[in-house]
Amino acid sequence: MSLPPNRLQLYLADTDVRAVYDNVRRHRIIISGYDVTRRCNLRCEGCFFFEGDRADGYADDVDLEAYRRFFRAERERGITYPHLAGAEPALVQDRLRAAAESFDQGLVYTNGTLPIDPDLPFMLHISVWGNRETDRKYRGADVLGKALELYGGDDRAIFMYTMNHGNIDHLPEIVRMVHDAGSRISFSHYSPTRLYNRKLAGTDERRTRTFRISTAQDNLCLNDLDLDRARRVADEMMAGFPDTVVYSPYYNETVSAPGPLFAIDAQTGMATDCPILNKPYHRQYHTDLSWDDSECCIPNVDCRSCRHYVSVYSLVMDRMRDHLASRQSFVRWLDVVDTWLALHVRGYRRSRILLREAA
Repeated sequence: MSLPPNRLQLYLADTDVRAVYDNVRRHRIIISGYDVTRRCNLRCEGCFFFEGDRADGYADDVDLEAYRRFFRAERERGITYPHLAGAEPALVQDRLRAAAESFDQGLVYTNGTLPIDPDLPFMLHISVWGNRETDRKYRGADVLGKALELYGGDDRAIFMYTMNHGNIDHLPEIVRMVHDAGSRISFSHYSPTRLYNRKLAGTDERRTRTFRISTAQDNLCLNDLDLDRARRVADEMMAGFPDTVVYSPYYNETVSAPGPLFAIDAQTGMATDCPILNKPYHRQYHTDLSWDDSECCIPNVDCRSCRHYVSVYSLVMDRMRDHLASRQSFVRWLDVVDTWLALHVRGYRRSRILLREAA
C-alpha cells in the first residue's frame, strides 16, 4: 500500500503525539547481550539458560581485566545498552562493575534473591514465576518473597512475570503484592527452548534439575486458550493498576495472537524476520566472550513458539511503517515504544495521554 509522504507529519501535528515521538527519539538504546556467568543459585523448571546449549561448553574463567577491555571494545563498537544475563549475574558483580566502567545505562536480568550494588547504573528485570506455591513448584523456593524484600520500592526494578500454562490465574495476586510493595511489574510469556520442546516430544529423554516435572501432557507451554486468557487478565491488570503495571495494550494484543509470531524457515526452524537476529550490531556473547551470529537475545529459545518480550517488542518497534495507515495505528505503535523505554530507562515517565488513546 502506498502512503502519502506527509502521513507521519500529519500525525505529528498533534502536540501530544509529537511530544512523545520527540521524547522517544532522544533515547539511543543500541543493545547487545552478554551472558556474564554460568553460575546460578536456583534451578528453575524450563530455564532459558540451562535447558539449552549455553549452559555447557563455554569457559567461565575470563579474568576481570579482560572483561574491562571487552566492554570498552563493545562501547567503541557502538553499543550503548548492555543486556547482562546468563544464569545469575548477581553472583558476579565484579563483572557488572566492569560493564559499568563503560556504560552508564543497561539492564541486568536477575532472579532477585541477591542484593545488587545500588551504585550500578543498570535497570533490573526480576524474574517472577508465580506465587509462593508455584515458586516452590517451579523454582524450589519462595523466590518472589525474597525479591520483594530486597527490591520492593527500588526504582531500578521491574518485576517481570512470565506467564505459563500453570500460573496465569495467579497474576492478580502477584500484581497486588508488587503494588503493595511500591514496585512495578510487567509481563512476559513462557517461550520454550529447543531442548525443552525436544524433551516434551520424547526425542531427548534427559531429566535434569531444570526438567524434573514437565511432561508432554503437563508443562509450561502456552496454548491458544492460555494466550487468550493471559491477554484478558493482563488487560484487567493494566486497567486496575495503571501506576504499577508497565505494559502496552497493543503489545498485549500482538503477543497473545495464536500461532507463530515470526516467519519461520522450514528447514532451519529459525525466524527470518526477527529484528534481533537481523540487526548487524546485536551479538549474544557467551561466558567465554565468544558469540554466534545465529543467536538472538534468548538464543536457546525455539523461534516457532517464541514470545519472549525482548524479541516481540523489537518485532513491533521495527515495523513503524506498517503502522502509518491510520492515526490510531501509529499511536498504538508509539505507545509500544514508550512502554519499552519505561522498561529500560531509569526515571522514564510514560505518556498518560498516549496510553489512554492507545487502549
